[in-house]
Formats: sequence, C-alpha cells, structure tokens
Amino acid sequence: MIKRLFVMLCMQAGLMATCFGQVPADGLKKKNISDTLLLPTRTLLLPGTFNAQSALLQLFPGKHYRLVNGKYVNEMINWECKSCKPKKYEDVNEDGLGSFPYSAGVATRLLDVMDFRDSSGLAYKVISFSHSEFDEDGATVSRFTGGLLGLAKFVQTDQGWNLRMFQPGIKAYGAFSSCPTPKPLLIGSDQYAFILKHSNGGAGGPYDGDYYLIAGVNGGYQQVMAAYRIERTEGGEEGEELSSWTSTYSVPVSEKKYFRDILITLKGTVNAADTEQLPDEVKALIKGKKKAGFIAEERYVYKGAGKGYQLQLPVKASLTK
Repeated sequence: MIKRLFVMLCMQAGLMATCFGQVPADGLKKKNISDTLLLPTRTLLLPGTFNAQSALLQLFPGKHYRLVNGKYVNEMINWECKSCKPKKYEDVNEDGLGSFPYSAGVATRLLDVMDFRDSSGLAYKVISFSHSEFDEDGATVSRFTGGLLGLAKFVQTDQGWNLRMFQPGIKAYGAFSSCPTPKPLLIGSDQYAFILKHSNGGAGGPYDGDYYLIAGVNGGYQQVMAAYRIERTEGGEEGEELSSWTSTYSVPVSEKKYFRDILITLKGTVNAADTEQLPDEVKALIKGKKKAGFIAEERYVYKGAGKGYQLQLPVKASLTK
C-alpha cells in the first residue's frame, strides 16, 4: 500500500513538474466568458464528426492548452466569468474550493466521452469534465480537494450533434482537485446513469471508498445515490491489524422500467478490533472471533427525486472463513 501511495504521489509530482517545464515564462492565461454560457438552457449545435475536446472548448471558450512531456499530458481550458454570480457546490471531501466559478479563475479538463444508442436507434454522446481552480503553472493540488464534475449530453440529428442536457457543475469528487471518471450504468430501459468511485485517505493509507451515482432528473443531472464505505484498502501503521474489503456493483433485471435496484457486494477481511466502518450485520457476526472473511450485500432502492436511492436494511451478511 505504501508503494502504491509513493507511486501515486510521484505521478502527481511528475505531472506538476511537466507542467512547470512546458508553461510560458509569464505563466498560463485565462479568458473571460459570458455568464450566459453556463445556463442549463444553453443551446449548441456541432456539425460533422463529434470531437469531445472541441465540444468542451465550445462549451467553455477559454484559453486552450495541451502541455506534453513524454507520457504526461496536461490538457485544460482556462477561463473566468467576471459577470457570473458564484454558486456553492458541495465537495464530498472535508475541504472545498468555495463558490463556482472560482474567483481566481477555472481550469476545465475533459474526463471522458461515452457513446450510447437507445432501442429506437437514436445515437447520443455524454462528455464528462472536471473543474479545478486556475493555476498559472497548470497544477492541481491538495489531496483533500476534489474536482467539480460536469456533464453534457449531445444527441445526433440530421444537422449535427445537438446539446440536449448541460450541467456545468454537480458536485466535487476525488482528490488533488481532480474528479474520478464516471462510468455508465444501465439502471432502466434505455436509462443510463453514471457511477464514480471516490477514494481518499491520509498518507500511507488506508483509503476509504464511496460510490456516487449521477442521473438525469427533471431535465438536469444530479446525484441520486451515495453509498458510503464500499471499500477499505490495506494500509496503516506497521503491525496494525485493520479490516479491509473491496466491492462490486450490479443492477439486476426487474419489472421496474426506470431506476432499478442497485446491489453492492462487499468482500474482505474483518478484524474484531476494527469494525467501526462496517455494516452492523457484519459486526454482529464477528463477535467471539478475532478475524474472519466476510461478504455483505447492500441493496439500494430508489425512493423518488427528493430522496434518491436509499439503503434497505437489514444488510445480508455472512462469514466466509
């Protein structure tokens, strides 16, 4: 675990050093954009072949940089919005960047582009992107500050790719001002949501992981599920006996047309001296034992737009050895 942390920190430091070596002598620049560009009712039509980075640049028409040094690439769009009224967005870490757009300016980075086609044959693409505070060296810093996630959905028409849904900011996840890449998850008939795993912790570990699910609700994207403590990596002080586990998720086929139940399965090792982060059902099983393998199944059920997905109790749990 310590080796893994060292590698991750070296990669972060290496990326920062790469940026420092590539930036102009007077630093990176940013461009002021109009507050109308951040409206969820924004319209945009992209003719021809879809290019995700080009689409992002049209959504946020700032100063575009692509800093490359060997295998390291740091690509961003730097902008500010002097006429915008900043809005508070939650950071799932304890620390946060404050109101968005940030007063120092914004660096926006493409995370991924996802391709979909529904049962009627309609093709669409969803791009995910992350915002961090503008830095003249192009760096992203602070382990306990996430990157603000945004999503944009484009639908293919005869005229080109038409922006159908746009959410410039949702919540901040991850570390070092960088958001984990959301992954598509089919939760209903032609209904995709986007799940990401947030993981963070102190130097040397262990790292605690949570799942967050983003879905389209009432014409916009919002977080509809938070599943906490779905992972605990190995780590800690030398000789310290800590529990650790991994997880998988699935969406069983059901009669529900939309927002089907989500199952999260935890598997790992529980130590009797370290049970605080585990479900109560696992804690009950370990009584009288010092250490055991376990498996637990958590079911999340959608309770409507106001409540989202809720964990159903009791959690199914058993010991494996």
